[in-house]
Amino acid sequence: DADGRWRYYNSDLTVSGALNLDDRSETPRFYTLRSNDFEVKLSGDDIRAGGTLVHPASGTPVTDVTIRHSLASGEGQAILDVPGITFGEGLQPEELTRLTEGVIALVQGTVRGQGEISWSGEGDVTSTGEFSTAGMDLAAPFGPVTGLTTTVRFTDLLNLETAPGQSATVASINPGILVENGTIRYQLLPNQLVRIERGEWPFMGGRLILHETILNFGRPTPKRLTFEVVGFDAKQFIDSLGFQGIEITGTFDGVLPMIFDEEGGRIVGGRLDSRQPGGEFSYNGTKPKAGLAVGLAFDLLSNIRYQQMTIRLDGDLAGEFAT
Repeated sequence: DADGRWRYYNSDLTVSGALNLDDRSETPRFYTLRSNDFEVKLSGDDIRAGGTLVHPASGTPVTDVTIRHSLASGEGQAILDVPGITFGEGLQPEELTRLTEGVIALVQGTVRGQGEISWSGEGDVTSTGEFSTAGMDLAAPFGPVTGLTTTVRFTDLLNLETAPGQSATVASINPGILVENGTIRYQLLPNQLVRIERGEWPFMGGRLILHETILNFGRPTPKRLTFEVVGFDAKQFIDSLGFQGIEITGTFDGVLPMIFDEEGGRIVGGRLDSRQPGGEFSYNGTKPKAGLAVGLAFDLLSNIRYQQMTIRLDGDLAGEFAT
C-alpha cells in the first residue's frame, strides 16, 4: 500500500510518501506498521531511507527508522530508535507483536531504547539493542507485578536473546503471598525461553530466594519455581494473615516449590523447619462448651512450647491451603 511522489534530479532518485511495513518471516514477529513520512533516496550506489513507523489503529509512534545500504558492497545498517512507547488502555503489547501473548497483559508503563541491525555483503546479519522501562505494572502468569524497572541489553535483537546477568528490580509481586522490593537476575534465550538466574526479596523478617529455573513462554507449559525461605519469622507471617486467637513465635528455614499453569498457582510439597531453640504456639480463641477431652485439648493448644517444628504446606495460592 505504498503511495507517494518521486523525483529524479542530478542522478539522484528520491521517493517519499506512505507505506505499510510487514515482517516477511513465516511466523511474523510484529504486526503491520504504518509510516506516513517514509523517504528513500538513491544516490549512486548509496541508498538512504527512513521514517516514523506507527501503530495503524491508534497512531501511536513505535519507532523512528534510519536505514543505509551500499549496492556496491552489499553492506548496510538499520537504526531503530524508540523514544517511548506508552502502554495502557489505548495500546497493549499484544497489538504490536504475538510474542507477548500469554506472557504479559494489562501493561501500564513506557518502553524506550534503541536497536541496531547490520548486514554484510556475504549475508551475515548482527543485531543488538538496549531497551528500558521504569515503574511498569503488568499481569504475569505468576501474579500481578508492580514497579518493574529494568534495562534489557540484547545480543541478538531479531531473536530476542541477551547475555546472562540482566537485572530487574520489582516493587511487588503477588502470586498469592505478597513479596516486595525484589531483585531478579535473568537471561533471554532462543525460542521464548527465559532463564531466571536468581531472585531475592526481603520476606517476613528473613529472605525469599528464587532458585535458577527456565521458563518456557513459547507454548503453554507449567511454570515451575522453587523458593528458598531463610530466617522466616512465624509471628510476622501469622499476623499478616489476620488469624484471630493464633500466636506463634520462632524462626524457620525451608523450601516452597510452586507450579503455575492454566489453573493458577499452587505450592506442592512445601516445608519449613524451625531453628533452635524453637518457640511457642498458642490458640486463645473461644473455648468450646464440650466434654472433658475437648477441654483438655483446648488447654493444651493454649500454650505449647516447642524445640523443633516442621510445617508442611500444600495448596492453591488463591484458594484452599493445607498446613
